[in-house]
Amino acid sequence: MPQYPDIFYHPFVETAQSVDTVQTVDTIACDSLVPSFITNGFQGTLLPLDRMDFEILKGWNLALLGLLLLLIVLNKQLYPRQFRQILSVPSGVAHTNQLLREWSPIRSFLCTSFTLGYVLLIALFAQKSLVVMSHDVTGYNSGAVFWIALGLVTFWLLLRYLTLYFINWMFNAGETVDRQITVQFSISIIVLMVMIPLVLLLMYNPTKYFVWIGVGVLGLAAVARLVLGVIETRVETKIPVFYIFSYFCALELAPIATLVSAGWRYFSQGTVL
Repeated sequence: MPQYPDIFYHPFVETAQSVDTVQTVDTIACDSLVPSFITNGFQGTLLPLDRMDFEILKGWNLALLGLLLLLIVLNKQLYPRQFRQILSVPSGVAHTNQLLREWSPIRSFLCTSFTLGYVLLIALFAQKSLVVMSHDVTGYNSGAVFWIALGLVTFWLLLRYLTLYFINWMFNAGETVDRQITVQFSISIIVLMVMIPLVLLLMYNPTKYFVWIGVGVLGLAAVARLVLGVIETRVETKIPVFYIFSYFCALELAPIATLVSAGWRYFSQGTVL
């Protein structure tokens, strides 16, 4: 086995020939090999660095999600039959007919409260998605950004409803608007219940995978609204299917595709152009 010189200081070294033989070690050579940084000191200045933190969860976020869960439980307990009927709308036109014969979802507490909860949840998801995709907690994880997102989501939802009323008025569609709004309410409630655990996972595990899953859920919801809207409108009106399909594509799929494309370009290339 090769032997390497010992560079550490040993005051006594025991030899193999005799335990009584003591051999001294040159301390000057050891000091030259291992200079003392304690006696020389540190030349420079130590500056403290802030610990990198990517925590996007805030206390009011959990309070908002808890309020939305309470809203679901409250509506289910107060309006059990209406709650089941509004969730069964995607099952077929017969369920929509039965619902509209018994009550109107427009201006009902159940649908109004769920629409408000849907707007709040989508705004929260949009804000957290911006934080995760940009990796900028300071710039996007604030109350001001949430209120901006809330205003944009509210504006878009109102624009959809106004466009729906205008198109149905222009074609003199009669009760078709009630069917369309019923479909909107039903899909919004389903999306609300699916997105609550997803947003909770996103806040505790801020990764882009949960962001894309959420975008996929919203895309599937848009497709479902498109298909159900075409079916419900075709039942009540004589409008050609091509016009109905084009109208709902412009109302549902085109805006979501535009937003996803713009967001992808902004976070990957720094510009939406």
